[in-house]
Amino acid sequence: MEVHDNLGTIVGAGIDTFWMPELPAPIQVGLAVRLTGTADELRQDIDHDTRNILTGPDGQVVSDVGGTFQIDQPGARPEWLNGFVLPTAVQFVAETEGTYHFEHIVDGNSKSVAIHVIVGQPGQPPAEGADEE
Repeated sequence: MEVHDNLGTIVGAGIDTFWMPELPAPIQVGLAVRLTGTADELRQDIDHDTRNILTGPDGQVVSDVGGTFQIDQPGARPEWLNGFVLPTAVQFVAETEGTYHFEHIVDGNSKSVAIHVIVGQPGQPPAEGADEE
């Protein structure tokens, strides 16, 4: 994924299931998060809080990372709702098969996406005893 001039170029968009030959296995997912706000909210002198939380199939936290960022991009018109694309990467080692949940939080607002990890090959039935969701 690349972002230039607030335009995102994404190859392979929409993947949510990873077929792995064996576990544990490293997983890397690129996300393009579109954020919107007023011109006053998106000034370059304002810090925005961000936090990324990844939970495993058992509900336990795998990763919890936070920080701040600033936006250095004026909107087209101050009175319009302005938007920008924030590239984000999720990297983790999948220890078990199942559904992992990635929650991206900016200034207290959140969005969550599911990332499914399956041992096997696409088109084959799941292994005996595999978790179903």
